[in-house]
Amino acid sequence: MPCIKCGAPLEDKNAVFCEKCYKEAMNAQNEQKEPNKKTDKPKKNKDKRSRKQRTVTIILSVVAILLILIMIPIIWVMSTLNSIERENLSSDLGISKEEDLPFTDEVKNIALFGLDTRQNNQSGRSDAIIVLSIDRINKKIKLTSFARDSYVEIEGRKNKDKITHAWAYGKANLAVKTLNQNFDLDITDYVSVNFYQFAEIIDYIGGVMIDVSQSEMNVMNKHYVSYISDLGIPCEPIKEPGYQLLSGGQALAYARDRYSGSGDVARGGRQREVLAAMFEKAMQINPIKIPTVIEMILSECTTSMTSSEMLSIGMWTLANSPEMESFGLPTAECNAGGQMINGTSYYVYDLDIATRLLHEFIYPTVVSTESSLSNSEKENSSSEKK
Repeated sequence: MPCIKCGAPLEDKNAVFCEKCYKEAMNAQNEQKEPNKKTDKPKKNKDKRSRKQRTVTIILSVVAILLILIMIPIIWVMSTLNSIERENLSSDLGISKEEDLPFTDEVKNIALFGLDTRQNNQSGRSDAIIVLSIDRINKKIKLTSFARDSYVEIEGRKNKDKITHAWAYGKANLAVKTLNQNFDLDITDYVSVNFYQFAEIIDYIGGVMIDVSQSEMNVMNKHYVSYISDLGIPCEPIKEPGYQLLSGGQALAYARDRYSGSGDVARGGRQREVLAAMFEKAMQINPIKIPTVIEMILSECTTSMTSSEMLSIGMWTLANSPEMESFGLPTAECNAGGQMINGTSYYVYDLDIATRLLHEFIYPTVVSTESSLSNSEKENSSSEKK
């Protein structure tokens, strides 16, 4: 019988393949059961690529989710900041171009005005005037208050006038310009808030802790509590002196007190104290409540600052936990005193001395560096003469 594959004659009558065809048939069968290594390698490489692709996809998905989680609060904050009422300032803000002034991009000065208004559409006066300085060099936030009756030059007015009147004459633009021109500052932005808003903001954050003296308590209860209550702002009488939690109305009464201590200067100190207490309280708020508090506070303010500027300052504050310092003008060194001029009482003092003291407070690193250079130049000059 011949081989069924090649037709060669077979010696074994029971066989169906010749020896050669039998071996080929067996080899083909073994290859089907155990694929050779050459055939396996491409398949393994393909599996590896699939695993890598899956891993990369998972990583990219996680990154995308994280970015979304990060961007959601940023987008919310930006949208909230964009809703704040804004009033831009002009380019002419009376900033001196003298080269010897200690201006630096690392110190940002912002004018804060507490307005003597009952309604948002009234001009009023800047009852509280404070310069907020963001000192990135020393990681500090500084508050400088100015006596509202300070006798200063106001552009467009024939005679000197009270600094508080600048807002009434020309709103934010003239108020900022007056600060820059009289104290050689570089303020380009402001934030304003009125009486109603001041009290509401403090109530939003749950009140502020203030140490009230006996005389301050007496003045608040006698002159301000009923007055503020009549404005529609809840204000309960202070029951006893000491360190205690004040409501928005009570804090407003404390900040407005012009009778305790040294009058207007002491009042500026109380205003700075309330702002510092607000900052401290805000830093202790439950993170879950922060978005609502931010939205409420911003809704009560008017500013010239952009959303990105405000966000930058806010993120810097959270990242650095800056120390807070305060200062007030005038000081005794300024030869300050009350004077009656043409039948009106003013706070008159040496503005040159006040400006020097203010610069030393706001720009300590810059001023000390300039002083060191100046002393060094003097020493070198003396050595050359010898």
